[in-house]
Amino acid sequence: MKEKKYTLFSNIRYMYQMLYQVKPTMRLGVYGTIFFYLAGRVAATVTMAAAVASITEKGRVSHYLLVMAVMLAVYLFCHIGTRYVDAWSNYYYETAQNREFLMQLVQKSLHADYDNVESPEQQRLLTRATHAVNMYWEGVNRMYINCPLIVAAVMGIILYSLTISFFDWRIMAVIVVMSIVGSLLEARYRKYRATTMDEQYRIWGRFFYLKQQMTTVENGKDIRIYNMADWLLSGFDKLERRNMALSAGYGRRRYTADVSDALFVAARDLLAYGILTAGVLNGSFSIAEFTLGLGVVTGLAEWFGNIRFHIGFLLEGNLMICEYRKMMDYPNRFLREEGMPIPAAWYRQIPEITFENVSFRYEEDGEEILKDISFSIRPGERIALVGSNGAGKTTLVKLLCGFYHPTGGRILIGGHSIEELNLNEYHVLLAVIFQDINSVPISIASNVSGCVEEDTDMEKVRFCLRRAGLWKDVEALEKKELTNLTQSFDPDGIQLSGGMMQKLMLARCLYKDAPMLVLDEPTAALDPIAESNMYEEYKAATQGKSALFISHRLASTKFCDRILFLEGGRIAETGTHDELLQKNGKYAEVFTVQSQYYKEGESENHEEG
Repeated sequence: MKEKKYTLFSNIRYMYQMLYQVKPTMRLGVYGTIFFYLAGRVAATVTMAAAVASITEKGRVSHYLLVMAVMLAVYLFCHIGTRYVDAWSNYYYETAQNREFLMQLVQKSLHADYDNVESPEQQRLLTRATHAVNMYWEGVNRMYINCPLIVAAVMGIILYSLTISFFDWRIMAVIVVMSIVGSLLEARYRKYRATTMDEQYRIWGRFFYLKQQMTTVENGKDIRIYNMADWLLSGFDKLERRNMALSAGYGRRRYTADVSDALFVAARDLLAYGILTAGVLNGSFSIAEFTLGLGVVTGLAEWFGNIRFHIGFLLEGNLMICEYRKMMDYPNRFLREEGMPIPAAWYRQIPEITFENVSFRYEEDGEEILKDISFSIRPGERIALVGSNGAGKTTLVKLLCGFYHPTGGRILIGGHSIEELNLNEYHVLLAVIFQDINSVPISIASNVSGCVEEDTDMEKVRFCLRRAGLWKDVEALEKKELTNLTQSFDPDGIQLSGGMMQKLMLARCLYKDAPMLVLDEPTAALDPIAESNMYEEYKAATQGKSALFISHRLASTKFCDRILFLEGGRIAETGTHDELLQKNGKYAEVFTVQSQYYKEGESENHEEG
């Protein structure tokens, strides 16, 4: 994919378009920030000179008091206006960040092609994009806050430069040189930040991971039994030391810029005081003009300092927005709303599924995981896909689900390429129990239905829990199916065992009642007897449905219509259980070994009894 380039100005335009969608009148907030920020500082600069002029030129206390009252009123107006506009603007900046940017990123990550969020590189991109919208003073807010302040600083520089030229051009020259050197040092600091940003994101990600692992209750037993505490703490310490080294690098570069500023400030003040004092002594300037000149010199230096400061933050925020937009613009290959709608008849019975010379590799120049796979699943047929670990079984399931794209061949559903279908509608046809089981820290009922409780058919949930063999355990709980899983959100939540989790996933599968069931190692956490009972439930649940059973254990094969034995990324043998035993090939060899294992296990259980 050709990488798009995002410029600072295109990012600013993109962000403000988003902001004005949230609140069109935020234009007033932006203009108000610029006005009050500029007017407040101008008022502060002029106030002292006006006070001196009212005393030295008018000489009346009443005139002085009147001038000071007017200037105080102007200052208060600007101060209150600044506070009000900041509070109003920041509210809508956060609203835009959370309601638009963050929610769009969440939706993008949830609806992106699975392989667009699975790889380590895409995970890093998602982490960087999340960082742009997940903190108050980062990314989005950094851009919103600093853009109007930069405009105000530019206007202030123009106004104060015109004013300072009335006094002496040499003062202006020193300030300009000071700003150029400061900007170069600031650019050096930003370059270092940009080159180390990826490493810092990795450190933060590992920090979070280690913290999560060290504070997860389920890990406590292993950490203690295997003396992993010191190892985990040493890893945490290494990350902390590297993070401190990066921070020290930032600090050194910032310190150099600060020292440079201090030296130039001394030179500026020495020159300005000398020129202005000489002007007063030779009668070129009045005392009020002298006071105004000092205020303008100081103010101009502040404007230059402010614009460097705000541009620095703006450019750092811009880097984050580039990562955000890169993630948002990453294209999907599978079709969704624009894909072919699923015919109504498919929801009752999924048509024939055909793998036609399908190959797959994770990387363009990587090893092929699947090699020229061809087979079909007829409507209502139960297929067992068996083989050793690493044979490519789970990869094949992900291809069937539309998570991966074949690097060779094609997958047809009812004669239509899976690439042509509306993927969201296609997923409605599938009920899948994946090898890596995950629950959500909500109620058991919502875990089964995949919906909030208000939209859940509780009677159907209870029926599915009974069918899955989990209802007796759930019924014994105080809140029954409304009991929350894990203590992440509910201190009274419960933890399910591995076997219970697999039964919960079966209940979820039954609740969905899809025409195609895909079961990827669904009994890995069960003993042989429980596994046999579970497969009886699967057998009943798949009556009249198409089904694909994935396993490296062969207990699922006897009740299937056909068996595909996968070895080395290829289909080595195909047939019924009896046919493959008669062939006396690889399947028969593995089945004989596993059968002996089960017999020995049963014998040992009897002896123990």
